[in-house]
Amino acid sequence: MPRRGRKRKKTRTHVQPTDERITSALQSSTELKIPRSLIIRRGKTESELIELVNDLRKLMRPYTALNFKEDATNRKLTLSHYATSMSSSMGVTHLLSISQNTNKITLRICRTPTGPTLSFRVKRFTLNKHIKAIQRRPYDSSKLFETSPIVVTNNFGDTSAAPHVKLMRITFQNMFPAINVSTVKLGDCRRVVLFNFIRRNVDDNDVSDKNMKGVDDDEDEDEEVEIRHYAIRAKPVGVDRKVRRLVEAKIPNLSKLNDIADYITNSTSASATGGEMSDSEAEDETSHVVLPSKFRGKGNNQSQKSALKLIELGPRLRLKLYKVERGLAGGDVMYHAYVHKTPTEIAALKKRKDDEVALKKRRREEQEANVAKKQKLKDDKKKARELRKKEREEKAMAELRGESNGNCKTNSDSDEESEEEEESGEEGSSEESGSESEEGGSW
Repeated sequence: MPRRGRKRKKTRTHVQPTDERITSALQSSTELKIPRSLIIRRGKTESELIELVNDLRKLMRPYTALNFKEDATNRKLTLSHYATSMSSSMGVTHLLSISQNTNKITLRICRTPTGPTLSFRVKRFTLNKHIKAIQRRPYDSSKLFETSPIVVTNNFGDTSAAPHVKLMRITFQNMFPAINVSTVKLGDCRRVVLFNFIRRNVDDNDVSDKNMKGVDDDEDEDEEVEIRHYAIRAKPVGVDRKVRRLVEAKIPNLSKLNDIADYITNSTSASATGGEMSDSEAEDETSHVVLPSKFRGKGNNQSQKSALKLIELGPRLRLKLYKVERGLAGGDVMYHAYVHKTPTEIAALKKRKDDEVALKKRRREEQEANVAKKQKLKDDKKKARELRKKEREEKAMAELRGESNGNCKTNSDSDEESEEEEESGEEGSSEESGSESEEGGSW
């Protein structure tokens, strides 16, 4: 331990070791519950839709693919390909697809990997830049998008609502992380996303007549969804406007005053700036709250009375649900806004779909059987070819072994014959020499 003066001072304390596996498992379980989205555009689209996709990605932050790039090949891919390739590896739970043709703009919200799929017609939309252009004091901060927004679903009804309305409400809520009221921090509540369900009492006969005539009137459409995006700001109330400006660290113009007290007590300047009352107090008192903890902004301390304001960020969308499919961009049509069928027609359509599925399955099995048969014939031919090649090699090796043995035998025979000839030649020469000697002796 290091010394401080004459005594040694303990500077480190023992830290209890924690099990890393437990902490990692807890973190992974909580992260798996967080929904993640992917917003794409398919086909050829206008430049305004490209900006709309970027604005929607900004709205869905932070759990979305913010910088996802679609090239010409990706825009031709199907939604099922996106779902199968990214739902398992990247954890994407919701897929939002925007497409365009000559008649309409379509927004599809798919729950990966099995569905359902909600198809909306985009009646009209407003981009972020258009909303900021009409605001006197637009508000934008990068820290707004560090946390998920609060989701508010309005006018969707209770348990007695229609099934497709319940499905819309559940889908919109599950696109964003759930908020635990007991553990959420007040400073993390910075944005609000509002889904407002618009109901109108419209006669179906009038709508059908106008559709046949080609009249497209938004006011005649029933059951539309309006999406709005706001930022939450808080300003202290019960404080003079000039004092609040000082609290918020906004330096006023004091060039025409001799003392700062004149800035606060001068009634002329106060009346010129709108009186001594704060602009927050001039609003509805229902927006005044007592903060349970510190909130973002100067003067928004704990137990301080502040007024909450909603500043629109954008984008705005007006959607009309026209179809709900059971699967991922396919399957049974659970709901259609414009096409209504009788139970008999639904049964006949289902039977036809089942027959098509059975026929497709049978053809696939036949094709797989044919492919397996062709592969088996190919393998048999390959094995026969390899066997014939092996037999030829063995035969060639056997022939080579047979020729070498024959050559050895002929050489040995020729050697034996040459030896015999040599021996017979020696005997003949010895007999001749003996006869010569006898003749010589006779001489």
